[in-house]
Amino acid sequence: MLSFGPEPAPEAVAYDTTTSTVLVEDLAEMAAHARIFEALSASALTPDQSLAFVRKALASIPEPSAAEAVVPPTAQR
Repeated sequence: MLSFGPEPAPEAVAYDTTTSTVLVEDLAEMAAHARIFEALSASALTPDQSLAFVRKALASIPEPSAAEAVVPPTAQR
């Protein structure tokens, strides 16, 4: 959400797709994007919670055995 004035009032919404950037200036569409953003923000983890989540996920990944180890294609030549 983009705001260009001194007040924190969104004047446009910009988002990227795989091939371009979309700029939305329609008030109804911007309101829909604002609601989605607020819902995502409310459900997001804090930075500390995110770090703990990633560390827990990383710790749960089993180490591969020698038989399961992936050999890079360049090493197979």
